[in-house]
Amino acid sequence: MKRILCALIAALLLAGAALAEAGAAIDPQAQSLGLEGVGNARELGGYPTEDGRTVKWGAFLRTAALGGATEADIQKLTGEYHLALVLDLRMTREIEAAPDPEIEGVENLHLGIIDEEAMAAARANITPEDMEGLDMDNPVDRLKLYLKMGVIGEDMYVGFLSGGAGKAGYARMFRELIDLPEGAAMLFHCTQGKDRTGCAAMLILTALGVDEETILADYLLTNTFNAELIEGERQMLIDAGVEGEKLDALMTAMDAVNARYMVNGLDWLKQNYGSALGYITSELGVTEEEIERLRDKYLEGEIAYEDAA
Repeated sequence: MKRILCALIAALLLAGAALAEAGAAIDPQAQSLGLEGVGNARELGGYPTEDGRTVKWGAFLRTAALGGATEADIQKLTGEYHLALVLDLRMTREIEAAPDPEIEGVENLHLGIIDEEAMAAARANITPEDMEGLDMDNPVDRLKLYLKMGVIGEDMYVGFLSGGAGKAGYARMFRELIDLPEGAAMLFHCTQGKDRTGCAAMLILTALGVDEETILADYLLTNTFNAELIEGERQMLIDAGVEGEKLDALMTAMDAVNARYMVNGLDWLKQNYGSALGYITSELGVTEEEIERLRDKYLEGEIAYEDAA
């Protein structure tokens, strides 16, 4: 048993080192959109693919909610990046609470990833015992309730990817990518730009042939872009008496990300579809021919490895 535990620990350390190495290869400043009023704002350009090409700069923009966008931000998105399409991955109530700005000449599509009926049913099943000691005006207590409901947790991305709303939303995302005009950019976001948005980025990069280590490194960039927020939130939770695993879970529910969440999602895709790409082709309806079209459209450089999958 001790030998097995040692082997597991060694494997986790090696995985952590690989992620750190992959993350070191990504320059956060190069990925940043440089927006003033929008958090976690960055792009997917420059990432290498397994066939030797790279993702085109300026095509895929990922952010938190756009409600705080300044006029300068909007001018940058439309002028510098030629933004043509915004995909809003939030729930209806999130959009009503903080709508996106209307941007002239830019289409805004609502592609909800979370099953809102299932969420409503889960809320309807909340018992007085679940509410005991919780103040719903307190954001920390609201997050604690979501943990109890099972809305937040290490298998959260499995829920996004396996649910009907998630499948429909991510499938439509690929339809939009296929039809997006040449030279135009698509921006996709949720509220914090890390979970639903993180899964969208994973699927896009997978379709383009980017390796898993780079995908995970891009995902973990949220912790760099949100570092100041995360530090303040961690201290707030500690001051509220939260500690241990609950502290980690609540931090991930706020503005931090945890590699386990994405690894669990990827593992589920491999177990059920053979790979993340298998999920895209069999579950989201993107054909192999369309995968090649997407790569020809959104990658640049010469193919160095003809047999790359």
